[in-house]
Amino acid sequence: MIRILDAVLVAAVIGGAVWTFQIKHSAEQSAKRIALLTRQIEAEERKITLLRADWAIMTSPERLENVAKAFESQLGLAELRSDQIASLDELPPLRPDPKEKILQALEEGDDTTLTGTVEMRALERVPTPTLRSRP
Repeated sequence: MIRILDAVLVAAVIGGAVWTFQIKHSAEQSAKRIALLTRQIEAEERKITLLRADWAIMTSPERLENVAKAFESQLGLAELRSDQIASLDELPPLRPDPKEKILQALEEGDDTTLTGTVEMRALERVPTPTLRSRP
């Protein structure tokens, strides 16, 4: 009986050793994969930084102006006209001066009290113009 128990215990120890080795090997493989991914992420972050710097240089107003001048005849660029953004009909009306409105109401004999605050709140909701695309 003791020999059978010894054999079972030896088998359990060997099984535990094999299982421990497999877990250790799996952990080492995961650590290598994490290190590889970390290096790849750092490389991509360096590339992104380089691309952002390149984008800043390529879109700088001075460079774009020089490119536009160099290829002016081929691009056919023209100055931006104010009516390309919005026409006069699309612009909101000018706000009337609240003082003038109060004076006008007093001259007309309107007995309601005008403070200007209610009128100003109503005027703040004037819609903004929409932008049109260039022809």
